[in-house]
Amino acid sequence: MEVTVTQFKAKCLGLIKKVQREKCSIVVSRHGQPAVELVAVEQAPAPLLFGRASGTVALHDDALATGEIWQASA
Repeated sequence: MEVTVTQFKAKCLGLIKKVQREKCSIVVSRHGQPAVELVAVEQAPAPLLFGRASGTVALHDDALATGEIWQASA
């Protein structure tokens, strides 16, 4: 489907709903030349909340160790 910029401005919300509902595309022309194309966004799967950083962290020994021997008797 092709509409002019003037038609798009007048019917913007209705055209967006049509594209979402029918999964079609609309070309908006300006001065007789295609300017933009309105297409529906594919529904992406929800991102993982847990386990996203799995395998990205490496542990090396004890993070709090200084390498010194402590004498606790005082």
